Amino acid sequence: MGAGPAGLIAARELAATAPDLDVVVLERDRAVGAPVRCGEGVGHGGIAEFMDPTDAPWISRRITRVVFVAPDGTQVRVAEGDVGYVLDRSRLEPAIAEEAGRHGAEVVIATEATGVARLQSGWRVATRGPSGAGSVDARLVIAADGVESMVGRWAGLDTRVPARDMESCAQYVVGGIAFDPDAIYLHFGTEIAPGGYAWVFPKGVGVANVGLGIVALRGQRGRSARAYLDRYLESYFPTGVRTGYTVGGVIVSPTLARTVTDAMILCGDAAHMINPLSGGGIVNAMKAGRLAARVALLALRAGDTSASRLAQYHADWMRLLGDDHVRFYRIKEALAKFDDAFFDTLARSLNNIPEDKRTLGRIFARALVRHPALFPVVAKYFV
Repeated sequence: MGAGPAGLIAARELAATAPDLDVVVLERDRAVGAPVRCGEGVGHGGIAEFMDPTDAPWISRRITRVVFVAPDGTQVRVAEGDVGYVLDRSRLEPAIAEEAGRHGAEVVIATEATGVARLQSGWRVATRGPSGAGSVDARLVIAADGVESMVGRWAGLDTRVPARDMESCAQYVVGGIAFDPDAIYLHFGTEIAPGGYAWVFPKGVGVANVGLGIVALRGQRGRSARAYLDRYLESYFPTGVRTGYTVGGVIVSPTLARTVTDAMILCGDAAHMINPLSGGGIVNAMKAGRLAARVALLALRAGDTSASRLAQYHADWMRLLGDDHVRFYRIKEALAKFDDAFFDTLARSLNNIPEDKRTLGRIFARALVRHPALFPVVAKYFV
């Protein structure tokens, strides 16, 4: 359930490898790929595992560098070569849905799940759509219903998110602004976005997704993510023209302790499979969808969709990315203890390194020199 990256990749993989199965995707929104509730940035290697980005219509912009912006406005440019892309998700997800459909999957839009009931052979999913109430019987459910996931909760899985691990996000599409169109910008600071960061992700020359995420518990009482974003735009892009707006939430905690139960697999954002350090989740969701399809198919072929059989999915995910996310969460928590002055000083120090030699490894090495307490949680990745 859910026609986002996780659900659609799972459907495509299942339909392509097992054409004898009936694969149905339920999507509550009226269009696949809309509304867009993220910055749409992905790395090259990640997206290329699933879709060919060469001249793809769902690529808005190729990105070749990252610009980190310290709280005081100091910019640190990091040239990493083929960094990645800013997507057009209103085209990406329909493209995946079309591929899934060609392999025989059925995508049903404007139809939401309203509850689940256990059957001896799987689940009965209650639905509500244009024709009213209905139901779908499934031998196995892949619940990919996003941050607000209810399917797993209905099935008895604990999908709650601690308030300190939920970021509130707001984003505008802004035109008529000046920035490097080949770079993404990440702006940090307690006055900018407490507990998170602001971003500028180019959609074209002079047009970008400009947004931010905040941890409400760290912000000013009563101030919303949109209020922080409005102030950010007034300060940095006062003449920009706002042509679109969206809000949403991002879970920045490690993967759920339990992602499966009998005849059900939780996938993507529904299973908290977001990188807790960056908040990125698109490629993670696609990887999870592919993994869910593989484990689901083996379970269905064996006639055993019990939780113990499906537990292989959780174990495989933790080896693939989940264990890393636990460590990234620790890094996030460690970085949150540092004040803005630390990041301002670090940025000025990094600018003493020649631009062509600035890498993420060197950035964290400089941070370690200034705060050795970071060493236990970051050394494995950046030293």
